[in-house]
Amino acid sequence: MAGENVPYRQSLLDAMAVLNGQWVPAVLASLAPGPLNFTDLLNAINAVEERSGWVNHVRPLTRKVLTETLSRLQRDGIVQRQSTPDALFQPVYYELTPMGSSLLRSVRPLIKWAQDHQAELESARQRRGP
Repeated sequence: MAGENVPYRQSLLDAMAVLNGQWVPAVLASLAPGPLNFTDLLNAINAVEERSGWVNHVRPLTRKVLTETLSRLQRDGIVQRQSTPDALFQPVYYELTPMGSSLLRSVRPLIKWAQDHQAELESARQRRGP
């Protein structure tokens, strides 16, 4: 009986592993509207964090950490790197793959759940302490 949940549990762990990472949600949300080059992606993420008062992160996203995050998301098939041939240089853009777009659509109910239960979550965390 206990083994019946193994495939479900493994699938949940696989999904959570893809979403794991301090900056993964920010990258996914920033790429949702469409492709961005590296610098625009970095600036977009940091601008949102700055507007929110750095509630979710202590310091700005660095180029190194964004590179690592994008590499992992590319490895997992969530983000793809596209270069556009140009006479002088090849601009590089990052965009969600179809699987990445599907992932983003799939987590929307989870986001709604978190919004619906935000007060209870905060209350429970305060009772529990750091």
